[in-house]
Amino acid sequence: MIKLAFYYHIPISLCKNNTIEIPSYLGVFIDALANEVEHLTLVMHEANSREAINCDYKVKSCNITWINLGYKTPSWHRALAHKKLLKNKLKELLIDYFLIRSPSPLAPYFHRYIPQHKIRFLIVGDYESGSLRKKSIRNIAIDYYIKFSTCLFKKAIQNTPILVNSPALFDKYKDLATSCKLVGTTTLSKQDFFERVDTCTGNVVRLLYTGRIDLQKGLLELVNVTGELINEGGLIELHLVGWEDNLEKPIETFLKSKAREMDISDKVVFHGKKKVGQELNQFYRMADIYVIPSYHEGFPRTIWEAMANSLPIIATAVGGIPRFLSHEEHALIITSKDEGALKNAIIRLKTDSALRKTLIKNGRDLAANQILEILTKELVKSIH
Repeated sequence: MIKLAFYYHIPISLCKNNTIEIPSYLGVFIDALANEVEHLTLVMHEANSREAINCDYKVKSCNITWINLGYKTPSWHRALAHKKLLKNKLKELLIDYFLIRSPSPLAPYFHRYIPQHKIRFLIVGDYESGSLRKKSIRNIAIDYYIKFSTCLFKKAIQNTPILVNSPALFDKYKDLATSCKLVGTTTLSKQDFFERVDTCTGNVVRLLYTGRIDLQKGLLELVNVTGELINEGGLIELHLVGWEDNLEKPIETFLKSKAREMDISDKVVFHGKKKVGQELNQFYRMADIYVIPSYHEGFPRTIWEAMANSLPIIATAVGGIPRFLSHEEHALIITSKDEGALKNAIIRLKTDSALRKTLIKNGRDLAANQILEILTKELVKSIH
């Protein structure tokens, strides 16, 4: 078994009994990764008092140590201060490989302090894709920074094997790195599966979205369509589970105002962020249809979570979604930003029991191969 180091920019916290706490979606991955290696060193930032609220998962593995990079500063500052942050902390690191989850502001700089042959990049997203920011001096500066950072990152991976978690990322990076392997990422474990034959059998149909509260996820369209269906006499509820990056929650406030305009405030419910596992699974299991009408994606782990909990899926034909899922076999795949298509898909699943049952069974069968126990073993094998 190998000695592995892991970096990602999500901060972690240390309890009084020296137990590491981390956001649950990443924590379950850390524990699964630790199970497949001799020793795991986390090279990560420390959560401040505000960030510590999100550290809702206690890491269980005993073969983990933490190299503390200090509090996370703004992206541009971390990039400028990479030498101060990394050089001394990594100097005596005794490992076989270093897995760097990317994109991340520090990702382009690790090869300056770690032998290149030990570095592996795990690429799980793309900062360049789908920017919808309004034009302003600040946002123009952000876009230039993203382009500059991506350029440095592409140079950093040129002599390095990389792992990617979506076909779109594979296509983007396959010709840049020494080698490029497609690996799955997930939060699912065997105990997360919940079997049922059908949904939409009660009087009220509960729509569910889980993930980041962001307009790029198609949430305005989802609220608008929910309002139309309710005002046409449909017994519909929309449940949104997730977090907003801005603590003042401007997007949630905006969507709630839209719901008030349509007189459906009591039917559009924001539940906040929930812990991956039992707490989040309760929402999948109370729902009837899972909807993720994003403008762009890699491949969202929430689809696997919904499928594991026997939900029929409506998703948009973006990123890796149409390459993993077949229309009318695993999900209903629609065009993004198309409220008419979204409305018709909800009506179709609401009224067609045979289709629902097909999507539920096929989705659950597909998700059975997307569990941590399988994918983490494959990931560690791919590192060698």
